[in-house]
Amino acid sequence: MSENGENTRKASEGFTAVDIQSFRTATRDISFDVYLKLSDDNIAHVFSRMTGLDYKRLAQYVFKGVQDLYVRNEDLPAYKAFTAKTAEQIFNDPDTPQDKKIATLLNMTEQNMSELFVQANVPEELAVNTQKVVRNYVNLMIEKPKTLAIILKLVSHGDYLYYHSIAVAIFSMFIAKASGQFNQRLLEIVGLGGFLHDIGYTQIPKELLNSTSSLTPQQWKIIRTHPKVGLRMIEGTPAIPDEVRYIVYQHHEEPSGNGYPNGLHGAIIYYPAKIASLADAFSALISKRPFRPAYSVEQAVGILQTEAGKHDRELVKLLAAMFLRQIDTGSGRKAA
Repeated sequence: MSENGENTRKASEGFTAVDIQSFRTATRDISFDVYLKLSDDNIAHVFSRMTGLDYKRLAQYVFKGVQDLYVRNEDLPAYKAFTAKTAEQIFNDPDTPQDKKIATLLNMTEQNMSELFVQANVPEELAVNTQKVVRNYVNLMIEKPKTLAIILKLVSHGDYLYYHSIAVAIFSMFIAKASGQFNQRLLEIVGLGGFLHDIGYTQIPKELLNSTSSLTPQQWKIIRTHPKVGLRMIEGTPAIPDEVRYIVYQHHEEPSGNGYPNGLHGAIIYYPAKIASLADAFSALISKRPFRPAYSVEQAVGILQTEAGKHDRELVKLLAAMFLRQIDTGSGRKAA
């Protein structure tokens, strides 16, 4: 057993090195086991056919410069079949069943977010891949809008920051589309801004983000640096449009002028940033947090309606109309 608790085995002629990059475009499910070489003598069992790929660990390996993983020689045919068709191809295949499409899109999203959240700066390739993922959501929303409600239910549990970013992207696109002011390109801008809005939090100490006690003024000051940190992380990436930078930087500004980091007010705040701000608040309210249980959709909307000056009034009305009469997932219940 290695220090990190993973089972290790003596390296032998029974294993073949495979490119770690081949797993970056793959779905989670694997029909073979995957290993990592720790030294000339030891190889660790890192991904199991029983549990599938762990995208966060995979992203960490890529970030640390791991180039090869290993599979058993007898599993090479299964590995080649697995990598023959990317998640993108599976999702865009018209013959793929709807439930498989949803699972595949979530796989693509989870892997993309895992890679985003280990970066100090967002590289060009990753920005382009994120745009592709967002485009898939926009296309799905246009073709089958109720499908996104199902996706939201599937991502409502787990690591808060990680799934919160997915939820904010989807809520932002819902609100933007309902406003009637956004074409497909602008919907993609809003979605990308939602995915990236809290990326600055990845550079904030986790003990502050997960604290169950009241934060000190100095700790709040650190928390409130995340829009600036997020902007710094993406400002050197040409593939990320300026409009997305405005969303990341301004998503905590408030019409009243009491927001941060610059105390902007009213019409000065970029309109899509107002959408992301509302989606951010709504997602946070309906999520379980270390210091409180999740609010219901009705309770969350009620809270937003009473917080005068924090959010654009017309957008709050729009959100209330959307979520209190729908989103119907087919079960007859309102869903978030």
